[in-house]
Amino acid sequence: MAAAFLLLFLHDRKRTAALHFSGAFFCATVGYTQILLIDGDLRRASVLVTMLTAFGSYVLLLKGMSRLHKRPFPLLLFLLPCVVAVGFFAASKSDPAVLGLRIAGVYGFMVVVDIMCGVIAWRSAAHHIDRVIAVIFLCQAAVISLLVGQLLMPGAEKLNMATFGASHFAITMRTANALFGIALGIGLFVRFGVIEVERLTRLAGTDPLTGLLNRRAFETAAQTLRSVSEPLPTGLIVCDIDHFKRINDNYGHEVGDRTLMAFAKLLVEEAPDTAICTRLGGEEFCVLLTGATAEMTQLVATRLRVAIEQMQLGVETGQLTLTASFGWCELAPADDLRAAMANADAAVYQAKNDGRNLVRMAG
Repeated sequence: MAAAFLLLFLHDRKRTAALHFSGAFFCATVGYTQILLIDGDLRRASVLVTMLTAFGSYVLLLKGMSRLHKRPFPLLLFLLPCVVAVGFFAASKSDPAVLGLRIAGVYGFMVVVDIMCGVIAWRSAAHHIDRVIAVIFLCQAAVISLLVGQLLMPGAEKLNMATFGASHFAITMRTANALFGIALGIGLFVRFGVIEVERLTRLAGTDPLTGLLNRRAFETAAQTLRSVSEPLPTGLIVCDIDHFKRINDNYGHEVGDRTLMAFAKLLVEEAPDTAICTRLGGEEFCVLLTGATAEMTQLVATRLRVAIEQMQLGVETGQLTLTASFGWCELAPADDLRAAMANADAAVYQAKNDGRNLVRMAG
């Protein structure tokens, strides 16, 4: 698990949560290896290494969960169980034969961190796998609490420093934590897989230059929006930047790209929040309005035309002004989208033939 999350981080350095998870599983590996090597005899140095690796593992795990779900690290909530655990550990140091306080402090700290991680995953719940991860954390906290509670009950197994490593409690606790660790690692790795699939899906449906939907993704989104809007009509606006080839020829393709990005940004800012904006290709764009009548669609198209006319783009020789030609139509629920887009596109060319920087209704 540590190697898998490390490779995930090296593949994409922005995934710092994966690096934290890698460190958490590495610390757990060192701790479990130390437990296996001490052969039942809990020497002081071995206890120290085991406690430090357990502490480090849970610190990194909580930091990773906070980064993964974009939540602030709960520092105050984290420091409280730390102080309690250290206090219990110090209190039991005077009598090594009594492990109750030490066990309660160490495993109590683990329970609190498990609960915090579970709450972070459950409250975020951006994906179904988040709920699964939250359940794993909370189940681990419940199992640890149950085992510690049984150990502290009257008549329970009597432990001391020499017999703790080979005790039924220690073996059961290590086995349970190892199983939960494996389940948690798989769940977290699936979570990163879901994020990657979403990213690739978004890239496949997004124009890389402007960030708007591409034509294929637009048609899918438009179908969903129109079905949700029924029985209300939808408004369709197609626009094309005037003399865009002249911009590329006079100022270069870098300015042409900046023009397209600024144009797309203006469409998103000026169009209604529920509208779908897309780049159809080249300098041609499209806006779909939900629940918009003919009058509303024409009003939005006119507002966009005026906003574009007032926009200025800084270039080496001064300020570059833009205009665009618009075609629009009202779409009834039964109308064909592609036919309507062809009609609106024809209206755009009519606007260009009439002098550009105009709004025309599809025939």
